[in-house]
Amino acid sequence: MSAVLPIPISIPEERAALARMYIDLTLAFHASIYPPGQAPSEHDCHLTLVAVAVMLGHAEGHPMNASEIARLIQMPPSTILKRLNALIKHGLIQRIADKYYLEPYRALHVPLLDRFKLILSKAFAVLGPILSESDK
Repeated sequence: MSAVLPIPISIPEERAALARMYIDLTLAFHASIYPPGQAPSEHDCHLTLVAVAVMLGHAEGHPMNASEIARLIQMPPSTILKRLNALIKHGLIQRIADKYYLEPYRALHVPLLDRFKLILSKAFAVLGPILSESDK
């Protein structure tokens, strides 16, 4: 039995599933940056967001430079450069000319693939029906 909230929220199950998916994906992406047992105790969500932006550019066939990444995720270029350098240091990405790419092994092998699939399947089990309604 769910509690009665003092402020009602529309589509609570779907919103909760989306929020849970966002948190779980952020934590999974963060975990994929560091080798097992070497992750810091505090998560750097900006580092994770920069890593995901690099992966997105690479996956879409349009690797980005630091300025493009800064525009995409709406962060100052100095923040982006600091995070990009940290990702290079961790071996997650590499810079070729002025563009950023996933490190070749990571580009070919998805770390934590089973974890990502589980997160997405749980979220889409709840979100699928509402998304299919928008197709009608």
